[in-house]
Amino acid sequence: MVPRSCLIRWKTRHLGSSIHPAVSFSRSLFASSQVYQTSWVQAVSNAEKVVGFPTSFLSLRSVANDEISNIAVYLKKLIGTGHPLITTAKNLVYSNDKTHQTRGLLVLLMSKAAKRESGQDILPEQRTLAEITELVHTAHLIHTGVINLNTPNANLEMGNKMAVLCGDFFLAHSCVQLATLQNLKVVELIAQAISDYSTAEFIDIIASENDSALDRWSQQMTLRYGSLIAHACQSTLILGNNVELIESGKSFGLEIALAWQANIEIQSFKSNANRADHVLSKLFPETPFVDVVANFQAVRDRHVNAALKLLTAFPQNDASLALGNIARALKC
Repeated sequence: MVPRSCLIRWKTRHLGSSIHPAVSFSRSLFASSQVYQTSWVQAVSNAEKVVGFPTSFLSLRSVANDEISNIAVYLKKLIGTGHPLITTAKNLVYSNDKTHQTRGLLVLLMSKAAKRESGQDILPEQRTLAEITELVHTAHLIHTGVINLNTPNANLEMGNKMAVLCGDFFLAHSCVQLATLQNLKVVELIAQAISDYSTAEFIDIIASENDSALDRWSQQMTLRYGSLIAHACQSTLILGNNVELIESGKSFGLEIALAWQANIEIQSFKSNANRADHVLSKLFPETPFVDVVANFQAVRDRHVNAALKLLTAFPQNDASLALGNIARALKC
């Protein structure tokens, strides 16, 4: 395993020096964040009705077995240690903001959006692919919880071992599920997404002679987040034999992933008083707070608009409308 000190990872929770905006401006930022959260939850909730059930059910249904019960016993031992794996687990199980388990929903909506007849339903293979997508993303989140230890700490070392074990378990289970699809092209695409996530850890978001810092951010986010959603959308259209929509679906997945991640960066940047080590401060050094937000909102909106344009290639139905509503909710 590669030492964590060798990996480039920008965490929005690692923040530095402070900026003190006016009270009235802070209130407006809080209000805008509340509007976004409300719009997002509503858009996702409505989309879940289109596909039939909450996507949080996907991962739980896939791994409801004795192995998970055994892992839960060990997780209880980490309570109170401060290891990030506990926070990740709590967010996956108890979070109501509908941000952690939405990749599978996008896959299901893409599957249904490509149907040209209202009576056509999502194929069982496409639902399995949505579960696989959630499992792979969950594995990535859990592996992210591995931390560097400068001094020995038995509890945190146990947490690191559990993070590796749990993440590997989800990945292994996703591979088993993937094999049941019996489609070599889909296996290749999802495997590429897993590989891309690992590659992203070695990309530094620092401007070089050939690329700007923003270009490097786009490259890293494409590998870390965009590749999975893009390849999952492409795969579900392959399974549904929607050949004419494959490229549009793949591009939509990439654009919505980049817009989504850009919005996450914006919300975390606005909600913290200490921002010197935030990724947006790296992208826009020595730039006033208001301009940083405005500049990155433009980046987000560009990806949202590109995603909405790609949706015009799909039949107009409830699923394509739901995808559009999710994209527009990112702008709120």
